[in-house]
Amino acid sequence: MPTELITDLAKIEALTPFEGDPVVATGIEVPGLSGGLNDALRVDPIELHKDEETVLVVKCSVKKIRFDPVKDTDSWERVHIMKASEVAIVDEEAVAEILEAQRQRIQAAVIEAEKREGIHRLPLAEAGDGDEEDEAAVMARQHNAGSHKDGLRPLCQLCVLEAEFAAEENGTTVEEELERRQVAE
Repeated sequence: MPTELITDLAKIEALTPFEGDPVVATGIEVPGLSGGLNDALRVDPIELHKDEETVLVVKCSVKKIRFDPVKDTDSWERVHIMKASEVAIVDEEAVAEILEAQRQRIQAAVIEAEKREGIHRLPLAEAGDGDEEDEAAVMARQHNAGSHKDGLRPLCQLCVLEAEFAAEENGTTVEEELERRQVAE
């Protein structure tokens, strides 16, 4: 599996080098995970069905550490080989906040990595209730139609992206660019 580098540089630099080369990623493997769960299921059997999702809590200890080369680099991935000592199926609500926080950290890291590659997203999917056109979509359509040529609108995500690019090129802040290039009301 290819290693995508989405971690910010400070976290990568904190990893200990291996054989003089940087370690740029970490991973885990938990062979024999089912053993701990099978013990629990002997006490509390349950019936799961195909495609059913379930949440596991796993207590592990690190048994080995392996370093795998990262393709097309002089870098390594540190892989922790772990042994599960206890496994339990839990109600998803018991860990929902933890899982959501992790999803948000992953999404934020992916977005930051994309920004470093020059890819910028518009946050249109979360706004609105679906029954009416949301303001962000209207602004984006107006922007693309050329309605914002006379100046930037702070509520338009495309205008904000223009301000971000201008700030990067001019060594200024996004706020300064928005203020400087904002349409007079």
